[in-house]
Amino acid sequence: MGDSVIRESESRRAETPHGRAAVLRLASWFEQADTATAHRLYTAAFALYPARHLGGSTEDAVAAAASWWDTPAADTSTARPGGHGSLAAVEDHSAQQARLRDTAEAAAHWRRSAAEEVRSLLAAPTPRTGRLAMAEAALGVLMELLTRALGSGDATAGPVSAGDLELDIRLHVRHDPGAVLVIGEDGGDLTLNGLRLRATSYAQVDLDRSETEDRDGAEETEDRDGSEDRDDRDGAEETDTETDGTPDTTAPQA
Repeated sequence: MGDSVIRESESRRAETPHGRAAVLRLASWFEQADTATAHRLYTAAFALYPARHLGGSTEDAVAAAASWWDTPAADTSTARPGGHGSLAAVEDHSAQQARLRDTAEAAAHWRRSAAEEVRSLLAAPTPRTGRLAMAEAALGVLMELLTRALGSGDATAGPVSAGDLELDIRLHVRHDPGAVLVIGEDGGDLTLNGLRLRATSYAQVDLDRSETEDRDGAEETEDRDGSEDRDDRDGAEETDTETDGTPDTTAPQA
C-alpha cells in the first residue's frame, strides 16, 4: 500500500505543469546546452533580457545578447540621452502648494472659530424649550458632532457624546421627550425634538450628573411657579368678576 501511495504521488507531481518536474526538466536543458544556447534559454525562461537603454562613448561594440558577466564595465560618465533636444525643466509648484496651504489653513481657522461659537452657545445644557441663533459654519460643526453622537449609541438608553480632538470640543446629547430646541441660521430654522445638548472640551467625557439634575429641577420649579402664578391670577380675576356682579345694598349714611 505504501508503494502505491508513493507512485500515485510521483505521478501527480509529474502531471503538474509548473512544479518540481518542470524545474528539473529546465535544469536538464541547461546542462545539455552550450553557452549561447544557455543564454537564449535563460532569456526565454525568465524573460530577463540584456539592457539596451544605456549608451556611452565606448569604442568597443558589445553584442546585445552578451552577458554582463563576460563583458567589461561600460563608462557612463559621459552618457547622454539618445533623443533629440534637451530635457524639460522641472516645473515649480511652490506657488500652487502655497495656495493649497493657505486654503487649508483658512478652512481650519473657520472650523476652530465655529467650534468656539458652539462651545459658547452650549456651555450650559439647553433648556427644555428654547431657541438659538447660530452661524452657518457653527451649525455645520454642530450637525457633524450630533450625527456622530447619535450614531455612537441609543440616546434613549443613556447619554451619548462625540468629540473632535483637533477642535477641542465634545458634544453631549441627552434624551428628553418634552424638549424642543430651535436653531436658527441664515438658511432657515432647524428644530430638534426630544434632545438636549451641551458642549464641553474634548477631554470632558462624562458630564456632572448633579449639575444636570439641578438644572432640570430649577426648570421644573420655574414651570411650577409659573403655573401657580397663572392660577393665582385666574383666581383673582374670578373674584373681581363676582364682586362686580354683586349689587350694592349698603344704605347711604345720613
